Amino acid sequence: MQKNKKINEELTTYTDAFDRLADGLISTDGRRYIGDFHSFLRDVWAQSFDHPEYFDAWHIGVLADDIERCLEEQKNYVAVLPRFHFKSTILGHAFSVWRLLKAKRDASVLYLSYSDGMARYHLSEINKSVQRNPILKQWMVNRSPKADFSFRYYIDKNPMEIMHGGLFSFKRGMHVNGALIADDVLRDPENPLNMGQITKVEEHFMTESLFIPLKGVPVIVLGTPMMPGDLLSKLQDDERFESRVLPALDPTPKRRVLMPELYNEDWLLEQQKARPKSFASEFLLQPHFSTESYFEEDQITACEDEKLVNLSYNKKYDKSVDEQIFGGFDVGKKRHPSHLVLFSRIGDNIKQIHSSFLDGWNYTDQIDYLNEVADNYKLENGYVDNTRGELEDRGLSRIWRAMSFTRKSKNTMAQIFEKFIVSGNLRLIKDERQKQQIISVNNELKAPETPLGHGDAFFSIAMALQAIHETGEYKYETLGGLEDWRDAVSPDESPKQKEHAILEKLKFEGDNKDVLNGDIEPLNPNCKESVCRPEFWVQENKLCLYCSYRG
Repeated sequence: MQKNKKINEELTTYTDAFDRLADGLISTDGRRYIGDFHSFLRDVWAQSFDHPEYFDAWHIGVLADDIERCLEEQKNYVAVLPRFHFKSTILGHAFSVWRLLKAKRDASVLYLSYSDGMARYHLSEINKSVQRNPILKQWMVNRSPKADFSFRYYIDKNPMEIMHGGLFSFKRGMHVNGALIADDVLRDPENPLNMGQITKVEEHFMTESLFIPLKGVPVIVLGTPMMPGDLLSKLQDDERFESRVLPALDPTPKRRVLMPELYNEDWLLEQQKARPKSFASEFLLQPHFSTESYFEEDQITACEDEKLVNLSYNKKYDKSVDEQIFGGFDVGKKRHPSHLVLFSRIGDNIKQIHSSFLDGWNYTDQIDYLNEVADNYKLENGYVDNTRGELEDRGLSRIWRAMSFTRKSKNTMAQIFEKFIVSGNLRLIKDERQKQQIISVNNELKAPETPLGHGDAFFSIAMALQAIHETGEYKYETLGGLEDWRDAVSPDESPKQKEHAILEKLKFEGDNKDVLNGDIEPLNPNCKESVCRPEFWVQENKLCLYCSYRG
């Protein structure tokens, strides 16, 4: 009996345990002891969740240490992390509350998202985390208990607040003394921005949002990259920001999986196999739109040569005996520039010798410019975009040949462009703007309209390379889009008749019954077309000519 009594005295309830923990975080003078950010996450914030042990994860310690260092050095912070890895929970929700708890007087934090609705959602989640946390409930008194989207508390009798706002809707002139959290201001891959809006987001954030916090107050930016050169990329190169990019696989050279406690390697690889494009964006942190681009950034980077010099357009070029010069000129609109490229060809080697963006030039000046270039470089051949006819009847030199963009002509140019990249004989001037305009063009050969361009570099280079391909040993057949070819072969036939015509034209080896019966699988596992089969696969392009699938 005495033994059982002793055991009961040593036992304690779940609630009493947290009360004792909370009491242990009160210093001798009656003030709360918050400690550093990592301690707060591990000892306090973790108690809001069913699995507090997850807050011992390696990357959470890395993020907390980064935050402490940034505060000490008065730097801002940008973090790019995968989905489901506590990105908002740590750097948005927990950091906001920790900053208010550390404040010595009344303080406010602004939680900013692309839309105010998303920012309000985050405030609702912060409220829930506080209300189910036995420690924080003792430290914080809710001033608006019935308001789901309001975070207003007393801490040591000081009023504290987290405000919410949309990127473009938050009122100018307001300031905060606690922190600015910018959480997914580019939206997310499941609901991406129109590509043309991404530049507007960057401009607004850099000129408006960044100045909402008072001097010395930290700005924390977190999100998923949308396209190469977007806001998250720019901030990583901004000396006012420290940055951390941690993909789910291989986040550091000596670490294979970012958070094996929650997502092991087998699970991640299964997700990658099931949906490779979304996995690349959401877990491997490749810019969302680059996963849809015609060329990958690495392909273009591999062609760039730092030794190449961008030559002047208005100086006479001294060609060697066996050298030929080719050009391509994509005509812009008022909203985006025209772009000129020149290439030198000597034998099999093709190198770019000029690139220029003509921002805001009128068409008369562009004509004079092109005529001078043709004369100074003794142009062999060149193409000019004449889709809208802006340069017609203005005195353009006949060496420049007009081209109207159609679906077929764009497909042909793109395939030629790809052939030269795969060949390894193409060298490009190292130019970030040019590269970004190339990789902004997607698989449908469409590009966003931005102040920096409209995929202009892609099409000007493609036209110049087409001019090269049409000469000498570089000439080869391009198939164009299969749909265009099918319509040209049998424009008035029904789909079944066209299908039959394709089988006849391609002269498949052996009996075709196995194709029509579906016995041969196409390389695209999702393709439901009966005639889609391996003979349509272009290995160099990783492209199915029938269903346009890219592998």
